Amino acid sequence: MTLSPPETQQCKAADDTSSAMLVWDLPLRLFHWGLVVSVFVSVGSAKTGVMFVHEKSGLTILGLVIFRLIWGFIGSPTARFSHFIKGPSAVFAVLRALFHKQSDTASGHSALGGWAVLALLGITLYLPLTGMVSSDDILYEGPLAFLLPDLMRTMTEFHHYGEKILFILIALHLAAMAVYYLRLKKNLIPAMVTGRRRGATGIPATVSRAHNFGGLLLLCLCIGGAHLLALLSL
Repeated sequence: MTLSPPETQQCKAADDTSSAMLVWDLPLRLFHWGLVVSVFVSVGSAKTGVMFVHEKSGLTILGLVIFRLIWGFIGSPTARFSHFIKGPSAVFAVLRALFHKQSDTASGHSALGGWAVLALLGITLYLPLTGMVSSDDILYEGPLAFLLPDLMRTMTEFHHYGEKILFILIALHLAAMAVYYLRLKKNLIPAMVTGRRRGATGIPATVSRAHNFGGLLLLCLCIGGAHLLALLSL
């Protein structure tokens, strides 16, 4: 039986999907896109002065980052910090490979990407922590501002400095994705949507359904717990 061209393309796409390695588990992907949306909402609400939304998005970011820190120890193999936090020699090896247009096929983050992850986690943890004890000097005070009234103005300044660092890191992150795409013809976005990457080698992000369910439950608990902090100011 001869397949028509559309049927042939569908079969080829199915084969590509089935042969692609699972590199990101479901909880990690939900964390990633949840963080992207929450940061976008947080920045937008700060610029427009909608502080109620800014607080809620900031607390969501806090919960997401706490989840990621925990998941970095108990998540799937590629989600664990031990999988992608490497020394300087590994980082330089990635840079050399990039310079020579050699694509990195390892599953998960590269050694260079691993340090970028830590930097982004650090700043997205720093911002909600300082935001909770900050004030806009008009009507809004963070939910924990009453704990440090004498430092409120200082923490507000630190919070604004952190925003600038966040913008720099986001710009570097987007630039790195562009370099990978233009120089190596490697689009990193689809894998963070489907969880799978063609041509990847190494340890897959395979976990049981129970492990995935536990991750989703942990994600919800971390976000919910972070939002409970807002009740302390009532």
